Amino acid sequence: MFDRFFGKKPSKIDGKAPGAPDSPATSNSPSASAGSSASAADGELAVNGPTVGLCFNFMRGFCYDSESLSDAGLREVLTTLAARNVRATFFCSAKICDAAPDVIRRIVGDGHEIGALGYSDEVPTELPDEALTQLALSCFRSFQKLGIRVAGFRTPKSKWDDRLTSILPLHGYVYSAEHDHGHHPDWMESSGKRIVRIPVRTDDRGLRRSGDTYDDVVSKHFRVLRKALQRKCFVTVCFHPWILADSIERMDHWRLWLDQAMQSGASVGPLADALPKSLIQ
Repeated sequence: MFDRFFGKKPSKIDGKAPGAPDSPATSNSPSASAGSSASAADGELAVNGPTVGLCFNFMRGFCYDSESLSDAGLREVLTTLAARNVRATFFCSAKICDAAPDVIRRIVGDGHEIGALGYSDEVPTELPDEALTQLALSCFRSFQKLGIRVAGFRTPKSKWDDRLTSILPLHGYVYSAEHDHGHHPDWMESSGKRIVRIPVRTDDRGLRRSGDTYDDVVSKHFRVLRKALQRKCFVTVCFHPWILADSIERMDHWRLWLDQAMQSGASVGPLADALPKSLIQ
């Protein structure tokens, strides 16, 4: 179990995205970027055509969410995905592996990708170096005990710390998924280590508000999808099962967004499918 440490907020580590691997492999997955290649100029792992990553944060009561709503929302989301025969990525708090392992097994059993969403509700920027390293390792091992090899890491509350760029690759992670306006996955490097950043364009937290704010968030979800289709690039919107479960209107909105993504002709699936298969194996 991860023991939380608290120290002074660390300074940022500067890093730049290097060129691509010498021989990036392509993926044959239906929702993958078959023919993905990295650009030597800017480090992009450009997708081959419009690609929509399906992404969820699942904390199950370990953050500011509700355990009961999280479970109810997860059931609805899994049922909807199964009915449409589409897979997604679920970033889960590693503590769920100890508290409710059967929930994690249900997600995996339905064919979905699992990523680490920290251990519980820690803030990486508030952790000293040794605690941040322990966090990355503890999360990886928690899922490993259930026979799950996680490739992706996402910080709780989107509190990214640049030190993770060099720490995560040391403990088996291939990519980080954070709020980013990039149009493709991109290489990041620090201290001679590198990891792929998968950009998460926006999320659904604004759906908890009412009036014009709610309408603006709904419009934004469809707008970023439309622009990605036009640009033939990658996009993902991160949803939270507990937020969707709190209102029939929200769940219906997500289903409509999903259906439009699938009917658009874009590749739709888990985040890992947007990367060359050689990086994930």
